[in-house]
Amino acid sequence: MNATDLDGYTTPELQKRAFALARDRHDWRFFIDLFRHTPTALEAEDIDPDVSEIGVAIDDLLSIWHEGTKGEWGGAEPLARAAFIDYIQRHGGDGAED
Repeated sequence: MNATDLDGYTTPELQKRAFALARDRHDWRFFIDLFRHTPTALEAEDIDPDVSEIGVAIDDLLSIWHEGTKGEWGGAEPLARAAFIDYIQRHGGDGAED
């Protein structure tokens, strides 16, 4: 899927696809980098998961993000959309569910 196709999706749809892909890949860095630009600017560097429990840590981080932002990107939405589109393009993304 190219950037033009992906740009037609809503931000929540892109988020769902990118988050599912990153979770499947256990890509902790994607979440940390993304959440550093959220309205609540999570102190992600303070969270250091054990590699064997990265899936649980990602779920915990998502919960913290959702609590702090109510799931809204605010002024960071254009950045988030670009990050989602880039991530889906680089790492596959067949529309996996959240």
